[in-house]
Parts: sequence; structure tokens; C-alpha cells
Amino acid sequence: MIVTENLKDFPEDLLAPLNIEAKSADAFIADTLALDIGGGVAAVRRMRERFKLPAMTAETLLLEMEAQGLTETVDILRPHVQSL
Repeated sequence: MIVTENLKDFPEDLLAPLNIEAKSADAFIADTLALDIGGGVAAVRRMRERFKLPAMTAETLLLEMEAQGLTETVDILRPHVQSL
């Protein structure tokens, strides 16, 4: 797996024979969360709790993630906002 925002430089036809896949960071994080949503939500919560100056609410974290282009990730996390 290659995680990159530069997907155009990693065409599938060149990577497939090598058994390598290129994914955006958003797709990679979303796929990882989907494998274990409970563990993923807990990890994101721990990450959010480390923000101290300033502290960050779960909703603010989702807005920040969305602004950074992590839209698939936010779509998976939004139903769990109370646990973040």
C-alpha cells in the first residue's frame, strides 16, 4: 500500500503487477476505521484529548478533519461524535 495524495503518479496498471495499491490518506484512514470502528473511535478520542492549547471538541475536530480533505473519514466518524 502506498498512501499518497499524489495518486496520478501511481497508476493502477503499473502497481497491480507488483501487488501494490495506492490510496489517498482519507481512503486509507476510512478503510482502517471500518475494520474496527470501536477501536478507531477510541483512538481518535485519545488523539483529540491530547489537544490542550486550545482544547478541541469532537465536533471541532471533525470540522478540522473535513477542512483537511478527510471527508470519507468524517462520514464514518460523525455517527460516533458523542464517543469522540
